[in-house]
Amino acid sequence: MESLDLSILRTLYAGGAAPLWVNVALAVSFLGSGWLLIALVPALFARDFRAPAVAALVTVGVTSGVVALVKALVGRSRPCHALAWANVLPIDLPSDCSFPSGHAAGSFAFASLVFARRPRAGAMLFGLAALIALTRVILGMHYPSDVVAGAALGSAFGLAGARIFQPRRAPSPSGR
Repeated sequence: MESLDLSILRTLYAGGAAPLWVNVALAVSFLGSGWLLIALVPALFARDFRAPAVAALVTVGVTSGVVALVKALVGRSRPCHALAWANVLPIDLPSDCSFPSGHAAGSFAFASLVFARRPRAGAMLFGLAALIALTRVILGMHYPSDVVAGAALGSAFGLAGARIFQPRRAPSPSGR
């Protein structure tokens, strides 16, 4: 498995790519950093959107906490720290561990949560989540297995969040 991980990483890594390509990868990667959740804050003040916004924030927050715990337990070094050829990009390098990818986990958690309620929107978000995960490998921040594990973990938490935060249905007039 390790050789497949390294082979895929070596193929996708943008170390020799044009700066424009690296900047595009950085911009897409930023979308998965969690800062976009700030866009949910106004929804907390609108009664119709409050419950879904809270569900998203709690689900992504719990996912992030579990990712941090797993990273601490596994302790896998990021490729940009472990491989001399994978740290040539002129970008800030994260200092935490690599496994699993938090960007992938959070993005897939959010996409899964949305997909459970709004399949069309969720499908588009899955596409974006996959791009975000891919950029983490392209930038040398994660091994492919890190983003696959993050995507699986995030999807599981997103689906669990969708079940836990199901909208309450009003009882039918017949009482059934």
